[in-house]
Amino acid sequence: MEDLQERQRKNVDASVTQQADIRGALDQLKNLEDERHRKLEKLRSWDRDIADAVVWLRNHQDKFKMEVFEPPMICCTVPDRRFTDAIESCFNQDQLKILVTQCEEDYNALNHYLNDSEQAGLRKGAKINIWFRPKVDQSPPPMNEAELKALGFDDYAINKIECPDGLLWFLTREVSLHRTAIGLDASKVNVNAAMEAVSRDGGGAKFIAGRVLNTVSRSRYGKRAALNMTRDLRPARNLVSSTIDPEIKKKLDQTIQEARQALEVINEDANNLAAEEREIRAEEAQFKKTFDALDARKKAVNNQKKHLATLAAKIETNKTKLKGLENAPSVEDERAKLKKRLFEISKKRVKIVKEYTQLIRAAISDQIEATRSGLEFLQVGANKNALEALCQEKDEKYQRALAEFEEADQIFVAAKADAKSKRDISLDLVRSMDAEFQEQFAKMEMDGSVHDRSVNELQTALDVQRANLDMITLTNPGVVEQYERRKNEIEALTKTLEDREKATRRVEREIKNARDRWQPALEQLVASIGKKFSAAFDRIGCAGEIRISPHDDYDKWAIDILVKFRDKEKLQLLTGQRQSGGERSLTTILYLMSLTEEARTPFSLVDEINQGMDQRAERAVHNSLVEVTCKADSAQYFLITPKLLPDLDYHERMKVLCVNNGEWLPETPGLGNMMRMVETFVQIRDRSSRAG
Repeated sequence: MEDLQERQRKNVDASVTQQADIRGALDQLKNLEDERHRKLEKLRSWDRDIADAVVWLRNHQDKFKMEVFEPPMICCTVPDRRFTDAIESCFNQDQLKILVTQCEEDYNALNHYLNDSEQAGLRKGAKINIWFRPKVDQSPPPMNEAELKALGFDDYAINKIECPDGLLWFLTREVSLHRTAIGLDASKVNVNAAMEAVSRDGGGAKFIAGRVLNTVSRSRYGKRAALNMTRDLRPARNLVSSTIDPEIKKKLDQTIQEARQALEVINEDANNLAAEEREIRAEEAQFKKTFDALDARKKAVNNQKKHLATLAAKIETNKTKLKGLENAPSVEDERAKLKKRLFEISKKRVKIVKEYTQLIRAAISDQIEATRSGLEFLQVGANKNALEALCQEKDEKYQRALAEFEEADQIFVAAKADAKSKRDISLDLVRSMDAEFQEQFAKMEMDGSVHDRSVNELQTALDVQRANLDMITLTNPGVVEQYERRKNEIEALTKTLEDREKATRRVEREIKNARDRWQPALEQLVASIGKKFSAAFDRIGCAGEIRISPHDDYDKWAIDILVKFRDKEKLQLLTGQRQSGGERSLTTILYLMSLTEEARTPFSLVDEINQGMDQRAERAVHNSLVEVTCKADSAQYFLITPKLLPDLDYHERMKVLCVNNGEWLPETPGLGNMMRMVETFVQIRDRSSRAG
């Protein structure tokens, strides 16, 4: 039976193997007929790492907020094959095999899966290119449709390629297909006129005439003449539709046919083995029936043997008990022995009870003392709380009284100053009067009648006196002279006041004119820096803003920096108490980078600015720093740090200096050479990659 089961097992394994071969061959045939799969296999022969990344992406699109696009060589097609060579010449190798995301969140997530971790299962050391740029206004095509046709071109490259809608931003932003004109017939294209047309906006562009790619730019010197660099088109290899290899298809068909024939033989053997198994099963049933009958008789005999053995054991036990009872002492001796033992146990229990009683009494005393201490503690706590409440109430009353006093004091001081000012004016006026008036005023002050009339009443009396004065025909010459003198003084003071008001208005106009000259420029500069600052925060998933804080005192003008590091919080002013050290460091370096593009300094230096940041923020800051400081017109920038994250972005304009410092530096020349160590590491890595 075991031999039969082993043969059946081998037969089943062979059947499964042949069926798997058939399914595998059918899947391969299906894949050969699938153009996307053929393109993927072509990509694998070119770059195995990016092909593995595409396979992983097809199985994990659900991990991303928006659709992530496969490389253009897979998801782009050229329906009109006449334009295939021209369109493929617009791409470089990296652009044909890059993964394209539509939002920064997916860009960071895809970088995490493919480059920053091993979750995707890619080869160790694999570097996958991923692209994302925020959408901004793009330069329009250099020629309209009428000019395009007039110069002999067929169309722009962007109109001759089919791709997903979300990929158009990449094709226009990076490849500039919307600015690349194609003319299949070179004889119809006016090259000189086309050069002027595509470069008239001051920039440059490409156009294709027949089998020649023309790259047009403007000279930076002299008359800024148009320059043209040409190269011949190569036959397209990546955007063309691949065909099925007939030899591979024939081989797969033959594999399927052979596997099906072998499967028929295996099924026939399986039927024979099944018939043989049925015969063996029938014989086995008969043998089992006979075996069960014999086994039942054997169990009955064994049960009887066990019963006899149990009875013999009971007899021996009873004999032993009987002998023990026959040799046991008398009942009186046993009773006396038990009484003596009980007496000893009772003595021990009495002793334990006495000790327990003493312990209970001591515990009661301790408990009374603990209760008293607890009550005292509670009373002290209650007294403390009452005193604190009383102190708080007194303090609140004191603060209210102090506030009321300060308010009343301010009112009093103001009223006092006003009264003093008016008193001084009154005294000056009284002193300027004649002796009779001064004597009358002094008398009124003495008897208090000076305070009996209100301001309105005094004004009315003044008007009456003026009217009486006008009615007097025989005027006292001294009064008239005094009046004329006062009138002249009033006119002089009025003129002086008007001159000072004119001077004040002139100074205010000059201040306004000066402010109108520098404030718009300042606001424009701060807005430009704020735009770069906000964009830098957006790239790391946070929010930031820069504002001008004006003040009446120009010395107190300031720039407020507002940041937000969490989704649920609002923009908050950057201070030394509200944000953590890492958050302040991140804000500082992003602000400095925003200033770098506006400032024109020979060099800048920051020291350990990345300390206290998490890995995501440090990586984003480093990449932004590389992007900002490695431009052709950027000034020199120094970054001093004791450590850096692995696999950061680097630029050919960067230079890394490793400083070795310590008490145990090697004295032998050449030992510990960092460049030699780096070169050795690169050689070992390259050998490992070739071996893999």
